[in-house]
Amino acid sequence: MKDLETVLSAYVDGELDAAAAAEVEALLATDVQAQRLVEMYRETGALLRAAMAEPFFAEGSHDLLDRPRLRVERTGWPIAWAIAACLLACVIGFGGGTVWGSWTGGPREAMIDEVAEYHAVYSRETVHLVEVPAAQTEHLRAWLGHRIERRLDIPDLAVAGLNFVGGRMLVIGGKPAANLIYTRDRGAPVALCVVQSEGPAEELRVERRGGLRVAIWQDGHYAYLIVGDLDPGMARGIAERAAEQIKG
Repeated sequence: MKDLETVLSAYVDGELDAAAAAEVEALLATDVQAQRLVEMYRETGALLRAAMAEPFFAEGSHDLLDRPRLRVERTGWPIAWAIAACLLACVIGFGGGTVWGSWTGGPREAMIDEVAEYHAVYSRETVHLVEVPAAQTEHLRAWLGHRIERRLDIPDLAVAGLNFVGGRMLVIGGKPAANLIYTRDRGAPVALCVVQSEGPAEELRVERRGGLRVAIWQDGHYAYLIVGDLDPGMARGIAERAAEQIKG
């Protein structure tokens, strides 16, 4: 396959036709290097999407829209990472209190805000809702479990009308986090996020973040968050079912 890095980058961005995408997927089934490149491109894309999410354009940041657009041609991974790092630095610098001001409320509040902001972006996806589909559950459990340094159980929430469709990795507070995605017949997807979080155990609470509800509890080593467009009772009920099934 010619120019592997360019093709893999285009695959991650959903820019290949069906035939080219099938060729890449056949390669990914056996090529460890290609798998690692795709994983890195996806992680970079997640960072960029989170950095450029809607809260970034809150009042006080609209002047950035008037700046000349920078056209960046596709490039290899080392340069792409440098571009991502620079863009993120610009967001931190220019966004000021807009995106990162939530950190002043403490690590817990920042964690909830980040998870809600990620979900607000990812829940709109259709083709790229997850990185690893439910058909590859064992791979997903091993990969994300290794990243967050624990056994990763995937709760069955069918009784609550939720269908597990797969997951992806997030980066919360500089640490990998497992994000498990569930769809439902009516309404937007719901996510269960598992994040390393040292501190005292905390009982289940339900909070509101924008148009979303977040149910959060902690066991002293990990925080667990159910996030979605839910009413308080539904958020609590889903969280209680998940807590019964997920183990430390």
